[in-house]
Amino acid sequence: MPKPKTPKTPKPAKTPKPQANHNPDVARFAFIIHPLDMGGITRKYKFAEKLPDKLVAWAVKHKKPWALSEITGIKSKTGQEAVGWFIAVPLLPSQILDLKEKFVVKKIIKGCEVAEELGARIVGLGAFTALVGGGGKDIADGGRVAVTTGNTYTVATAIEGARKAAAVMDIDLATAVVAIVGATGSIGKIAAHIMAAEAGTTILVGRNEGRLEVVRDAIRGGNVEITTNISEAVRRADVIISATSAVDEIINPFDIKAGAVVCDVARPRDVAEAVAENRDDVLVIDGGVVQVPGQVNFNFDFGLPPGQSLACMAETMILALEGRYEDYTIGKNITVEQVNEIAEMAERHGFKLAGFRSFEKALTEDRIRAIRTAAANAREMETVS
Repeated sequence: MPKPKTPKTPKPAKTPKPQANHNPDVARFAFIIHPLDMGGITRKYKFAEKLPDKLVAWAVKHKKPWALSEITGIKSKTGQEAVGWFIAVPLLPSQILDLKEKFVVKKIIKGCEVAEELGARIVGLGAFTALVGGGGKDIADGGRVAVTTGNTYTVATAIEGARKAAAVMDIDLATAVVAIVGATGSIGKIAAHIMAAEAGTTILVGRNEGRLEVVRDAIRGGNVEITTNISEAVRRADVIISATSAVDEIINPFDIKAGAVVCDVARPRDVAEAVAENRDDVLVIDGGVVQVPGQVNFNFDFGLPPGQSLACMAETMILALEGRYEDYTIGKNITVEQVNEIAEMAERHGFKLAGFRSFEKALTEDRIRAIRTAAANAREMETVS
C-alpha cells in the first residue's frame, strides 16, 4: 500500500496590502511607528540577525517610509466608522535622538506623505517621532496633513489609571506622595499640574533642575518639590507616573516602596523588567492602554490583545471620528482643558481604559490580591524591624 501523505501545514495568511481609501463618509487617519530596538528590525528581516548592528542601523537609516498595514473595523458609538494605516518610519530611538534633527524631521514628513496618498487626513506621531521637531510642530508645518502626538489622551488615561490603581492599593491620594518622573516633558508637565491638585505631596523628577523649577513655579497650589535624583524620589513615593524619553530603563526594583503604584507611560518602558521578577509587593501598570470601539483589526501585532491600542494611537482615531482634522497635540505644552476635552470625546465615541496590564500582560484580580497581601506583609516586617 502506498504510504499516506502527511497533510501540509497551511501557510499563515499574509497581511493584506494597504489600500487607499478616499471615501468622504469614513474617517481616515494614519499613525507613524518605528522599531523600538534592534529586535523590531530583525523580527521583520530575519537575515538581519546575522549582520552587525551598525550595518543594520545604516541600512534602515536609508530606507524610505512605507505603509505597513491597514486598520479596519473601528466604529464609534455614534455610528461613525474609521479606517487607518500604520506607516513605518524605519529609525531606531537612538537614531531619532542622535541624527541631525533636520534629517529625522524630513523622513517623518515623508511618512506623512505616504499616509496622505492613502487618504489619511490626520497623522499621529508614535513613540520617539513625537519628540523631534519641537514636539511635532516642524512636522506639522512642513507637511500638508494634520498632525498630533497623542500625548493629551495619553495623559488623560495615565492619570485615570493611576487613580484607579491607587484606589485598589488603598492609597489615599490626598495624603500620598506622588512622583512625576520626566516632569519637564509634555506628558509629565501636565500630569504634574493635575496631580498637584490632588496629592498630599508631588515630587517633580527630571534631569535639569532649572527646567524643573520652571514647571514647579507654574503650578498653583499643592505641596510641590523638585529633585534630579530619581532613586530618592521613587523611594518616597506612594504613586509614580513615569513618562520620560529615556532609551534605557531608569526605575529599578529595590528603589520602590512596598505597596506603591507605578504607572509606566514611556515606550520604551522606564520600569526595569527586574521589578516584575523581584517585587511581588508593588503594582506596576502599563499606562495608556485603551479599548477601541467596534471590531478593530490592526493587521499588525504590536503586543496588545485584539481590540486594544495605546492611548497615543487612540487620540488620532478619536480626532478622525470627531472630524477634527487639525493639528491637536503638538509642541511642548498641553492644557488641562485639552485633557478634559479629549476625555469627553473619547467617552462620546466609546473609547475606554482597558483593564490593568503589567509588562504587557493582563493583571487578574487574583494577582492584584496577591500584590496587596505581599505589600501588607512587607510593611508589617518593616514596622517590626
